[in-house]
Amino acid sequence: INQKGGVGKTTTTVNIGVALARAGHRVLLIDLDPQAHLTLHLGQDPGAGQLGTYELLTGSASFAKARRKAGQNLWLVGSSIDLAGAEVELVSVVGREVILRDLLDQHVGAGRDHHRPQYDYVLIDCPPSLGVLTLNGLCAAGEVFIPLQPHYLALQGLGKLLETISLVN
Repeated sequence: INQKGGVGKTTTTVNIGVALARAGHRVLLIDLDPQAHLTLHLGQDPGAGQLGTYELLTGSASFAKARRKAGQNLWLVGSSIDLAGAEVELVSVVGREVILRDLLDQHVGAGRDHHRPQYDYVLIDCPPSLGVLTLNGLCAAGEVFIPLQPHYLALQGLGKLLETISLVN
């Protein structure tokens, strides 16, 4: 995550995800950004009307229905511009910041066998903001990567971002 755009969030997510998949790990990528650049980068059309993160967060689809195969060992829950509306639609929903976490826990738990989990890695690409979408990503995550440009103002923003992560934790 990073509330600043253009710092490499999507590039980092897709490259780490694809590298892990090529190394034989099972990887799920989740595009939480309405710009849908992760979805586009993996060759999917965000305007094709497929189920994705918008439908997950608004309750009209499950992970099993929203995910699609994006390569060997690689699955994607894509995004579209519709996801921008989720910020407004979820304002009055109780527990709106943990929707993704709860759905992901159900999905991963439902596909678990006793020998091997469904995914080795789940990577979430967040939008350049600290709204409901990013909060969902934070609540679902066990670890956070913060791509950062090496200059003074970026470091100022990092302090606020770390405070937010601490609050969510």
